[in-house]
Amino acid sequence: MWRELYVLFFLACACMAKMRDEDINPMFQRIEGVFQGPDSNKKKPRGIRTYEVDKEKEQDNKTHHPFDKPNIITDIHLTYSNYREMILVRGGTFWMGTNFPDSTTGEYPMREVAVNSFYLDKNPVINADYWAYRAKKRFARTDAEDRGWSWVVDLFLTEETREYYSMPGATGWAAVKRANWDAPEGPGSNLEGRWKHPVVHISWYDARQYCAFHGKRLPTEPEWEYAARAGATGMTYPWGDSWERKRANVWQGSWPNRNSMLDGYGTTAPVDAYIRQNLIGFLDMIGNVWEWTGSAYVERMVPAHLQTKMAVLKGGSYVDSVNGYTNYAVRNGNRMGQSQDYSAANVGFRCAKTAPPKYNPRPADLEIGTAGKRREPKEKQVMFHRKDEF
Repeated sequence: MWRELYVLFFLACACMAKMRDEDINPMFQRIEGVFQGPDSNKKKPRGIRTYEVDKEKEQDNKTHHPFDKPNIITDIHLTYSNYREMILVRGGTFWMGTNFPDSTTGEYPMREVAVNSFYLDKNPVINADYWAYRAKKRFARTDAEDRGWSWVVDLFLTEETREYYSMPGATGWAAVKRANWDAPEGPGSNLEGRWKHPVVHISWYDARQYCAFHGKRLPTEPEWEYAARAGATGMTYPWGDSWERKRANVWQGSWPNRNSMLDGYGTTAPVDAYIRQNLIGFLDMIGNVWEWTGSAYVERMVPAHLQTKMAVLKGGSYVDSVNGYTNYAVRNGNRMGQSQDYSAANVGFRCAKTAPPKYNPRPADLEIGTAGKRREPKEKQVMFHRKDEF
C-alpha cells in the first residue's frame, strides 16, 4: 500500500509545482527502481522517457524490410556501387539487324545506321538499386502494382499461388495476382538472395521514370544494338558468331514443362553471373531479361494508321533459346514489341545518357588515299536513329 501512496505523492507534487519534464524523469526512474527491487542491475537511460519494447515486436522489426533504417540508402549505394557503372560508347556507323529473311520481328534486312556517342549502364538495373529508388520515392508505383497483377512463368509458381492467385495465359504463362517487382512470383515470394538480379515486372513507363529520376533516359534501339555489337561488328552474338556455353541465361529444356538449368539458373540470374559479353565490358546484353528501349515498334506489314503503339524490347531472356525453337532466338538483332504498360517476370531495363559533343566522331569531309592525294568520300545512305524515338 505504501508504494501506491508513494507514487501518488510525487504525481501530486509534479502537478502542483508544474515541474518540467526533465525534472520529473529522475523521480520516475527512482519509482521504477522501487518496483523492480534492489536486485535489478538494468541501466535506465537518462533524460527523455523511454519504454521497454517487448521481444515479439523487436523480432518483427528484424525481419521487416528496413525502409526506415538510418542511412540505409547510403549503405545500399556503397555496397552495390559496382552495379551502377556506365560505359562510354563512342559514336559511329554500323550494320543493324540480321540476314535472316524468315524473321518476322523486323530485324531483317540489315541496314547501315549512325549513332552519336552515349553512355550506357554496364548491366541492367538490379533489385537493390530499384529498392533504394523506391525508398526515396515512396509514392511511386509500378504499373503492375496499380493493375494488381503481372505475367509469371507458370512452372515457377507454388501450388498455392497457382490455385488461388493465378489465371492461365499464353502457353507457359500465368497472370498472377500481386506479382510485382518485390514479389517476382506473386504472394509468398520476395527479393531475399536476389538483390543482384535484374529488377523485373517493370513497364516502359516505370523504366522511363526511374531513368529520369537519375538524370538518364532509355537507350534507343540502335544505341542498344550498337553497344551490344561493340568489338564484334556484324556478328550474331556480342562475343562472335558461335554460341558459347555459360555466357548467357537462356532456356534449356522443353518449354514450358522443364528447364534443365545447364547454365546454372532457372529464372533470373545475377547480372554478373557470367563473364562480360563483349570487348568493352557489357554484362547481360543478351539473355536473362528483355530490356526496354526508347524506340517505337513498327509492324512492317501493317498500315501506319492501324499501328498499335508499342515499344521495342531487346536482348532476349531466360525463357528464350539459342535456336529460337523455344520462344525467341537470343541474338544481337532480335527484337520484340510490347505495349508500354506491359510487365512480366522476364522484362527489365538499363539506362543511357547522352555523351558530350566532344566524344562524337568528326565527319570525314575528305579522305586521304594511299598515294597521299585527297579525294572526295563516297556518298553513303545512312539511317539515323532519331526517327523512331517516342
